Amino acid sequence: MGYNNGMAAFEFVSHKIEPDFRTLVFTYSLESEVFTQTIQLETPIDKGKLTPLFERVLHNLHFALGISYWKATCSSEIQIKWGSITKSESDFWNTIYTKGLGEFYYKNNIDFRNLVHFPFVNDTTSHESTKLPKHNRDLIGIGGGKDSALVWEMWKKKNKHADGLVIHTQNRHSIIDQLTTKMGIPHIRVMRSMDKSFFNPEKKWKYNGHVPVSMIYAWIGILVAYLFDYDSFIVSNERSAEEANTTLFGMNINHQWSKTKEFEELFNEYIHTHITPSIDYYSPIRDMSELHIVEKLVQNYPQYVSHIASCNRNFSIQNPLKEKKWCGACPKCAFAFLMFAACMSKKAVIEMFGKDLLADSSLLPLFADLGGRGGLKPFECVGTFAEVQEALRMIVAKGEFIIPGDLVMNQ
Repeated sequence: MGYNNGMAAFEFVSHKIEPDFRTLVFTYSLESEVFTQTIQLETPIDKGKLTPLFERVLHNLHFALGISYWKATCSSEIQIKWGSITKSESDFWNTIYTKGLGEFYYKNNIDFRNLVHFPFVNDTTSHESTKLPKHNRDLIGIGGGKDSALVWEMWKKKNKHADGLVIHTQNRHSIIDQLTTKMGIPHIRVMRSMDKSFFNPEKKWKYNGHVPVSMIYAWIGILVAYLFDYDSFIVSNERSAEEANTTLFGMNINHQWSKTKEFEELFNEYIHTHITPSIDYYSPIRDMSELHIVEKLVQNYPQYVSHIASCNRNFSIQNPLKEKKWCGACPKCAFAFLMFAACMSKKAVIEMFGKDLLADSSLLPLFADLGGRGGLKPFECVGTFAEVQEALRMIVAKGEFIIPGDLVMNQ
């Protein structure tokens, strides 16, 4: 397309399936260095599934996984070495790499306007979607937190066949294994492994930062749904994800953009148009707030509360938590503490988190940010200002915690 911002071209080199029929390998080239990322399944792929539809899924999964490498330089020249895509496909990926990286652009002070250009050809003949047989089976993403735990229990009541999908990145996460065991969730496990050399401390990439990992998981979910005959990939994204953190060049910057209704609709339309109309992607708790989810979980499934965790340190590659589920210092811990403190006794919440986070003076600025009384809403998967304030009022009404008066807004 002729676009270049002075950076070496970023190349989507190739993708392949290994002879074990369990391992998928995706290769990228950046500044003369080659990187691979793998997706490994526990069960070999049926050779009957190696169809043109499977190839289309791999093409798109190649793009999805590549966002982690492309952002290192944000080269405006993108090359697809294995083939070509249509303009509508290009438009989709331009949007994903723009809106999905909003927080990344904001924090790195990058002007993203007219930056992303996936090359395309005007030929749609080889990119039509393929209808599949109906299987009456659903695949549900399980992440170890309260949202997916609630969705699983909701689906059990439907008496419809469902299995969980657990995606591990780099390392196997015991927190998810413990929850699936406790809840008795039959599941498919996928291991996603990034190229370790990409994180070489001696190599200083120009940029670093957040990627829309929910988008990556959405594509892995579609891959698994196709390979193992599911009609839907169901996720656990709630209404609270809709609130943006800030704006940049007229675009809403939302840490949770790939959990929003906008992404869900965009993704579903793309899957139905370019992959298959027979697999749906959606969240059944789209209209629920974070506070409502906690209320339902505590009231109906209290046996799971001590087994769930939302702290990202549980999934950290370089600095994971050990012997506890909550770090007690990050925005997700602070937010979750408020949600559970609004719905549980003080004794139970302190036992769950290991301490009274509201009594930690160092966290007061963080609580202020969460409730709209400080700076920006933290760039994390946390709820809205309004529901934080509602939770604070509920906590005050219970009279168990000491809450600084300036944290709570008047209704």
